[in-house]
Amino acid sequence: MKPQSVAHMFLEACDKFNKSNAAMVKKDGVFHNVSHDFWRARVLNVTKGLVTLGVQPKEHVAILAETSFNWTLADLGTICAGAVGVPIYPTLTGDQAAWIINNSDAIGIIVSNKHQAEKVRSIKKQCPMLRFVISIEKTGIDGVMTLEELEEKGRTSELDAQVDQRLAAIQPDDLLTLVYTSGTTGNPKGVMLSHRNLISNLEACMQISPFTKDDTHLSHLPLSHVLERMGGYYLMIHNGTTIAYAESIDTLSEDMAAVQPTVLFSVPRLFEKIYNKVITNARQSGFVKHMIFRWAMGVGRKAAPFFANDQPLTGFLAKQWALADKLVYGKIKQRTGGKLEYMIAGGAKLAPEISIMFLGMGMNIVEGYGLTETSPVLTINPPKHNKPGFVGPAVPGVEIRIAEDGEILARGPNVMLGYYKNEEATAATIKDGWIHTGDIGYMDEEGFVQVTDRKKDLIITSGGKNIAPQPLENTLKLSPFIEQAVIIGNDRKFISALIVPPWDTIETWARSFGWSTNPAELALSDEFKTFIAEQIATKMKDFAKYEQVKKFEIIPAGFTVEGGELTPSMKVKRKFVAQKYADYIEKIYAS
Repeated sequence: MKPQSVAHMFLEACDKFNKSNAAMVKKDGVFHNVSHDFWRARVLNVTKGLVTLGVQPKEHVAILAETSFNWTLADLGTICAGAVGVPIYPTLTGDQAAWIINNSDAIGIIVSNKHQAEKVRSIKKQCPMLRFVISIEKTGIDGVMTLEELEEKGRTSELDAQVDQRLAAIQPDDLLTLVYTSGTTGNPKGVMLSHRNLISNLEACMQISPFTKDDTHLSHLPLSHVLERMGGYYLMIHNGTTIAYAESIDTLSEDMAAVQPTVLFSVPRLFEKIYNKVITNARQSGFVKHMIFRWAMGVGRKAAPFFANDQPLTGFLAKQWALADKLVYGKIKQRTGGKLEYMIAGGAKLAPEISIMFLGMGMNIVEGYGLTETSPVLTINPPKHNKPGFVGPAVPGVEIRIAEDGEILARGPNVMLGYYKNEEATAATIKDGWIHTGDIGYMDEEGFVQVTDRKKDLIITSGGKNIAPQPLENTLKLSPFIEQAVIIGNDRKFISALIVPPWDTIETWARSFGWSTNPAELALSDEFKTFIAEQIATKMKDFAKYEQVKKFEIIPAGFTVEGGELTPSMKVKRKFVAQKYADYIEKIYAS
């Protein structure tokens, strides 16, 4: 029987699984277990605390905080009060946060720390509807209550019966959350998702995902992103899977080693970094070890199709793989904790080569596809019939079709209620019950979908050639010396690129070549430019001539959220990049 709401789902999971390690929280460098009983008690104390502050059913409460166990207390406490959660990316500026607070009609906000509380204080006059600010950590700021104080208010109240009434009143089609899109162009839109939307997506993914109460997931993506919220949080609770919360993205490697996760939801960028680090380490390991590595990768490529289809290796290949695992794969897997069996990549396109590398080592990595507007999963590769380069068939209950112009259309119970206070945008996105994803792709004879690119991102050269930039960019990033790439070429005679090397590790790789370790100097070096040109030529060889990057410029600083080039969900703001780096682009095409 499906849970009535996300609130009921959480409380039912607490009763059903009743684990001593429902979650794992890092404190003073050590992970500590959190039981279902403790989790539920704290959530209900937050709920009662919010009720004492006057939060009414269906009112909106914003959350401006980094991913942590305490984020779940704020979220589930709000939901159990019958209210609506509005997650805000913690990387947003004060003015950007103010826009969402006002557009969403949030009457209160829960922040993570003093930095976020100061951000809210700086915009308080712009947000007249805000009645309270609560901080997870102590801030010392007047008028800001701590989460601990809120929980104590709830614990000492006599509101159990009122909370029970609120829980019973939550209906499947009630609004659960407003999730604001990243906003690659213009202001973000508030996606209205109901309890039914999320529960239907949980149920659909449960029919495909193999993880259980015996698994452990390491949560590190922003919980303000719907992929982590549904997959790495609600789905894990529903399955009874232990959720360990990484301290930060900077400690991810050591947290993996400590937690030894079996499940990981992440974005392609993490897998690209692992891939490039493996390649770079092999290149620097000396001739013999490098040759052993290349042989092992060759064995992995042969083994990958067997693992992708859940077939055992036999004969000589099985013996080769066992040796390769002992010499190479096992050491790589140990860096992820040694027990990682199932990885889900979403949020952007993953290069097939990366999927094949992980599969070949016996690590099941599957790619999925979806939108904030679809709660989010539309398709996912089944773990026993995995096609690298594809994002899988539609999940149960969802229909997919390809429009005449190649746009991917979908419908199902996971499709949003609409955009908040934006009927025009809703009508433009959902037509005759089908959501127009804005993505271009095709479907094979088995119903597996391949996403080519965003419809609005397609490049049309002055010669009339239509080019999808993402496949080119993803292939370029397979070079360990190219961390970011943005393809240029709209209304131009040829394709070019803005290239960002992995500047954060420049000390390691530049010194080994005898190059400058100053990004600004190296970006101007003719020798380095020649080297990057060779990397680009190698990666572009399998593309059509008109698709290949003819010229490029090296950018001496990375594309970041703070710099404005990326959205909080790490999507490139192409128009902004074109404007900010107009001088570089004109230099490319000047000759």
